[in-house]
Amino acid sequence: MTVDGETAVSSATSVDAVLLVPTRWALGFVKTIDNRHLPVADREGVLMSEEAFGHPGMGGSHGFADPRARLSFGYTMNQQGTGTGVNERGQSLIDAVYRALGYSRIGDGGAWYLLPSSP
Repeated sequence: MTVDGETAVSSATSVDAVLLVPTRWALGFVKTIDNRHLPVADREGVLMSEEAFGHPGMGGSHGFADPRARLSFGYTMNQQGTGTGVNERGQSLIDAVYRALGYSRIGDGGAWYLLPSSP
C-alpha cells in the first residue's frame, strides 16, 4: 500500500498486525506461507500450492481452492483446536490430499508443486 507516493505496507509477505506472524494475502484470501522456521508459538502458517487461496478459521479449520489442481478443500471439526490458524492436524490432511494428487515439495520448501513427469 502506498500513501502519498511512499510505500507504507508491502503487499508481499509481512507480519500481520493482528496475528503477529508473517502472512500472505491476495484479494482478502490467504496464500501459502511457511512459518515452520519460527518458534513453536508462532508457526501458524499454511502450506498449499502457490496457486491456492483460502482462509483459515479459529481453532484449526480451513477452506481453500486450488484452480490448477481442480481442488476445493474444507476442514471443520467438532472440537476446536488451539490457535487461530491451521494446526498440525489440519496441515497433515492438506499434505495428504496434495500427495494423493501427485504433488511434491522441493527441498525443504513449504509450497506444494506439481512437477513435470519424467519421459
